[in-house]
Amino acid sequence: MLFHTPEFFSLMIVSLVLFYAFPRWRIPMLTVANIVFYIVAGVGNLILFLAMTAFTYYCSKALRGSYSRFFLWFSIIVNVANLLFFKYTTFLIRSVEKGLGVSLLTENSFLLKIVLPIGISFYTFQMIAYLVDVYKKRWEPAQSVFHFWVFISFYAHLVAGPIMRGSEFMPQIDNLRKIRFSADNWRLGAFFLSLGIFKKVVLADYLTPHVDSFFQNTANLTGAEGWIAAYLFAFQIFFDFSAYSEMALGIAYFFGLELAVNFRTPYLSKNPTEFWRRWHITLSNWIKDYIYIPLGGSRNGEIRQFTNLFIAMTISGIWHGASWTFVAWGMFYGALATVHKLYMMLKEKLGLGFLDKSRIYQFIAIIVFFHITCIAWVLFRAEGLRTALSLIKRMLTPQAFNFDGHYLFLGIVIGLFVLHILEYFLHKHRTGLGVWWHNYFPAPVRAILYTAVAAFLILFLKGEQNTFIYFQF
Repeated sequence: MLFHTPEFFSLMIVSLVLFYAFPRWRIPMLTVANIVFYIVAGVGNLILFLAMTAFTYYCSKALRGSYSRFFLWFSIIVNVANLLFFKYTTFLIRSVEKGLGVSLLTENSFLLKIVLPIGISFYTFQMIAYLVDVYKKRWEPAQSVFHFWVFISFYAHLVAGPIMRGSEFMPQIDNLRKIRFSADNWRLGAFFLSLGIFKKVVLADYLTPHVDSFFQNTANLTGAEGWIAAYLFAFQIFFDFSAYSEMALGIAYFFGLELAVNFRTPYLSKNPTEFWRRWHITLSNWIKDYIYIPLGGSRNGEIRQFTNLFIAMTISGIWHGASWTFVAWGMFYGALATVHKLYMMLKEKLGLGFLDKSRIYQFIAIIVFFHITCIAWVLFRAEGLRTALSLIKRMLTPQAFNFDGHYLFLGIVIGLFVLHILEYFLHKHRTGLGVWWHNYFPAPVRAILYTAVAAFLILFLKGEQNTFIYFQF
């Protein structure tokens, strides 16, 4: 069920009415609402999700007993196996077939009929984080299986994040009865929901057909066209994914709940470390806390640190999809992060740390790193690793930056980057802008403008509705 559909808004309105009308019944009501939301994906998917939720919950209860370590690893292995089976089985078998030159799957094989359950990558990581945190006594097990179900399946963040931790979200679930209506929360909710809808239906969905047309003809693209395709996809996936996250924030605020921020204008990053602090923040933190640090982090010397960093980023790439392009994408960022660490060490030894304070240096670093990010997006989006590498090779030729005949698209890209900068200032000065808005614009004027924005978005919602890109991950 897509957020920007009448069916979803109907579910949300009914849920909100019941939520505030019957405070004592909030856990049962959200339990049912989450089931209704997810059952649209299929009864089989719902049964699997319910089974994994119950399994994880009862294993977490055993993490306080004598066999806690056994139940920790048993529950993690089952969760990972569930993800591997549905997401990677066919990919692994096809890779073996290609490597050995044999045929293992027939056209009627049931493995080819496996459908990836929506949201499985997100709820699996959330369950693993919960199990580890309970085991390490960072958080107590949920009060009941229903509390745990609402924590895992809250429909605002279920399908594409953010990935919530027990310490962040479980206290809010436990205190649902105490939540009271707040005009401030509803204003924040309306702001984030409207921003997300605007990004999705006005920006991301507008870019989608253009991006598809470029990447459907990847083999025939010139280097300049490759850059245009990469630029457009960079903004398409950002607007699409951040739209979902911001809609999720807005919906949660309506219920008096607060989700983690997942994006902070990532294309203003100056290096890979900063990028991953701004892009898909909850996944980046998950990878750091549950992969990188357990591997040893930076505790055992530089070589081990670089190795751990490379492994962690490669796993991040694999998490995104069952394809060698995603593996290469993760490895690319692993290598990039390692090179950046070496560069920072060299810069410090040469006494060039003062460059970081230079506005000109920062501007150049942003532009350069944005283009490096776009190269990575080609790996992410292209159909096949060989196709991606061939296009990147053309993009790195001197004539690739001759954009004759493509100035319209180049102008669109520049406009999108300006919007990105405006979004940065909007978030940075949100509180001050809110005060200014209410002080200088009377309520009737604000009401008219709110109505105009709502009408504008509704008009766009009547068009073709594309699913969110990250639904498939």
